[in-house]
Amino acid sequence: MTFKIIGYVGRSFGLEGKFFLSKPRLDAQALRSLKYVYVGSGAEPDDVHEVLAVEERGTRLCVQLGTVDSREQADRLTHSALFITGKQADRLPDFHDDASSFIGYEVRRDGEVLGTVSDWKTLPAQDVMTFTTMNGSDVMVPFVDAFILAVDKKKRILHVRLLEGMLNED
Repeated sequence: MTFKIIGYVGRSFGLEGKFFLSKPRLDAQALRSLKYVYVGSGAEPDDVHEVLAVEERGTRLCVQLGTVDSREQADRLTHSALFITGKQADRLPDFHDDASSFIGYEVRRDGEVLGTVSDWKTLPAQDVMTFTTMNGSDVMVPFVDAFILAVDKKKRILHVRLLEGMLNED
């Protein structure tokens, strides 16, 4: 069975086990339509949980799961990923599966073309993209603000900042 990450357990809210959903890949209505989600700290889920409530708090989503009924339990899940099955994702029209959408994007640094995004890993801490350089080597870059300066979806270009040594220029 394949799974897709729909977000990450963020800061707890209140005393009843609610938490904010970090990096959500679907909207509140789509999340409310789910009966169950899966939670895990690795690349695949560990447990299944019933979705009890989804609230919109400003621009953030606050979630309550059936088996998480205290702040302490929610705190223990912090940074865990929330998953749905691939079949569930296919039925959700608003699911934002960013992982596959960036494959094929051109990667540039200071206007210079470095290569093309060739792979994507969705991990609990952060997404990591791999791009293949013009000389055929692969470079892994965390998909965080420190490295990704801008995304041009119309032109399919990622503008990056790399640390010394990340790009093996042999």
